[in-house]
Amino acid sequence: MKIKAIKKKMANYRDFYDGDLLEVSEIENATTKEELAKIIENHRNYMEAMLSDANSHLDNFKRKLGLDILP
Repeated sequence: MKIKAIKKKMANYRDFYDGDLLEVSEIENATTKEELAKIIENHRNYMEAMLSDANSHLDNFKRKLGLDILP
């Protein structure tokens, strides 16, 4: 697929939670497929960090309730 078509698809992409790619403003400035792939990987890393934060938040709540003894 040509870079122009990739950029268009990336600009219109919505993730699982219906959000834009994190660096959607950088898509138009990208000149290589590698740069475009990096934008996607940065979004992946952001989503993974959000999941980690959400899990920590839930674990802290479970601990406050005294339920951390259960698996």
